[in-house]
Amino acid sequence: MPIMALKNYRPGKLARGAFALSAGMGLRALAQAGLFLIIARLLGSEGYGAFSAVLALAGSWACFSGLGGQAILMRDVARDPKRFAESFGASLGILGLSLIPIGLLYLLSTSWLLPGIPWSVAVLLGLGELVFMPAIRIATCAYQGFERMGRSARILLAPVLARLTAALVLLVVAFRFETSERLPLWAGLYAAASLLAAGYVAFQAHRDLGRPVWPGRQVLREHLRAGMPFAFMGGAQKLYVDADKFLLAALSTLGTAGLYSAGYRFIDLAFLPLQALLTAAAPRHFRAGAGGTANALWAVRPLVGPAMGYALLVGLVLTLTAPILPWLLGHGYQGAVEVVRWLAWLPLASLPRLLLHQALATSDAQHQGMIGLLLGAVLNLGLNIWWIPLWGWQGAAAATYTAEIGITLTLLIIVTRRLRDGGQARPYP
Repeated sequence: MPIMALKNYRPGKLARGAFALSAGMGLRALAQAGLFLIIARLLGSEGYGAFSAVLALAGSWACFSGLGGQAILMRDVARDPKRFAESFGASLGILGLSLIPIGLLYLLSTSWLLPGIPWSVAVLLGLGELVFMPAIRIATCAYQGFERMGRSARILLAPVLARLTAALVLLVVAFRFETSERLPLWAGLYAAASLLAAGYVAFQAHRDLGRPVWPGRQVLREHLRAGMPFAFMGGAQKLYVDADKFLLAALSTLGTAGLYSAGYRFIDLAFLPLQALLTAAAPRHFRAGAGGTANALWAVRPLVGPAMGYALLVGLVLTLTAPILPWLLGHGYQGAVEVVRWLAWLPLASLPRLLLHQALATSDAQHQGMIGLLLGAVLNLGLNIWWIPLWGWQGAAAATYTAEIGITLTLLIIVTRRLRDGGQARPYP
């Protein structure tokens, strides 16, 4: 009987979507790994530290490009596909309006926190992260709203493949430049690759989904009101994840930042399957969340077992395989081995926060979720400023785990209060 049941098994829509995204993200992870190996070797630990610091700062501000409109686009399409054109237009319109103020804030913060970074590097990397990548994310969320996860995965792969191609170009011409001269060249190639990827994605979205429709003021206001908490949540989460990288560059040395960023990059790759699972389930959770946080939490519950099993496995694998890093990156990255071992269990520590955040964000409780993530980001920022001068990258790692616990406890309190106020969870079809 079990054999027949296994033989007759057909994966459901969520399983197919998660598999499609996982396959796409698996290819993306391979491309990112190749990109990382090339750039880390060519730039050296100091150059890679500078690149990672600027990219982390740009990525933190990029969460505010579009002011959360991409999440509202996914919500609107998942609940009513007929709203796509207008919601797509609103998301693109808000992105355009937000670019100038966010760009200025990014440049000011770069000159303040990273004064030793060449201005050209900051501008070029900022173009890639603040302008082109948010446009790609908007198209990706549109596909995810329609639960076209295979296409979404291919769209997400486009910028990584473009940047890998740019890295191969750098590999070919790198011998003509000193190590210290390669960072500005790579920043220009990075921006050009991001532009090409955004153009490709715009063409595909127009062909597959149709044209955006410019919305009225009321729709724009609703997008801003509903999307702003998502922007702050994304910014808080990005700040939580990446603050240690640019703070290490500012408060320690670029070499230390490079070692830490190289080790952390392997942890980022380990997070991709978890992100695929949550992203594939997001449209279903948005539909469940229309009935409240209790329903969204019930819909999230089946993800706990698979996600926990994966996090335990990846923690063990990272711990055991950490010594291969110097062989892959060069002997200058010997210190990254210990970084990976310290951070190997971060996916497991992050899992409760990710699931609680998913339940809140998909049940129109993004304001409360924003509060939890902002408090965690502030805690992480403060601990990094305090502990990095004392203990270097170990202080940054300790701050990350401590902030993770703080965010989880805050979100747990918020979810418990919402369940108490809104009744018990019940199954959602």
